[in-house]
Amino acid sequence: MESLSIDLILSAFLVFVRVAAVVMTAPFFNTAAFPKQIKIYLSIVTTVLLFAVIPAESTFVSASDGMVFIVTAIIMEILVGAALGLVGQLVFAGLEMAGMLISLNTALSFANMVDTMTQKQSAIISNIFMMIAVLVFLSIEGDKIYISALAKSFEVVPVNDSNIHLAGPFMLEIATYLFVIGVQITTPFLIVIFLLDVSLAIFARIMPQANMMFIALPIKVGVGIALLMLAIPYLPTAFEMMFLHIYDFLGEIIGVIAP
Repeated sequence: MESLSIDLILSAFLVFVRVAAVVMTAPFFNTAAFPKQIKIYLSIVTTVLLFAVIPAESTFVSASDGMVFIVTAIIMEILVGAALGLVGQLVFAGLEMAGMLISLNTALSFANMVDTMTQKQSAIISNIFMMIAVLVFLSIEGDKIYISALAKSFEVVPVNDSNIHLAGPFMLEIATYLFVIGVQITTPFLIVIFLLDVSLAIFARIMPQANMMFIALPIKVGVGIALLMLAIPYLPTAFEMMFLHIYDFLGEIIGVIAP
């Protein structure tokens, strides 16, 4: 009886490790704006709820298997949870990259502000993109998407039984796809800025005595702000389309690392 109690505690702990790894790496939850105490409480509550509903054979681990087995199981659960969390994080990274590209090409990269999510300096357009992205993520109930994917992961990928080494190539495919999407979001901005640069170059040839540094910079900043104001009403729809892929990506990566 005592051995069975220890086995149940160990099994619950390994479930907690996977859940905590997801919470620490998933979008929104892993931000500095989300207190660490809340992350721990959320991980514990989610573990209790999942442990009560997922099949026992998917989580059962025996303490008699030895310390090496237990340590290996903990490491594997951390990697599985981190892989699930990073899938959503890649979507946010793609949007942040899109904002950075726009900032660099519209001379707005000089205007940095503190990102409340990471407590780091970032370009202002990247910051705006990230704030909109968080709101869209919550509006489509992205947190429930992750809880659903977590429950499915324990059914398909039992504790300490996964092909986690296959996650790397698949994550690279996701990153490549999201990079392309990020570039597509920036394309209208880049086309307009390119045409503006060509116009300024022609103007410089016509009037070589003009100081283009003082002329071009405010024009590019003004055009960049105008484009951003025109794009903001359409950004939530574009971001939502990207976030709706998260559930598909999570299902695919769970299938990839399944034993």
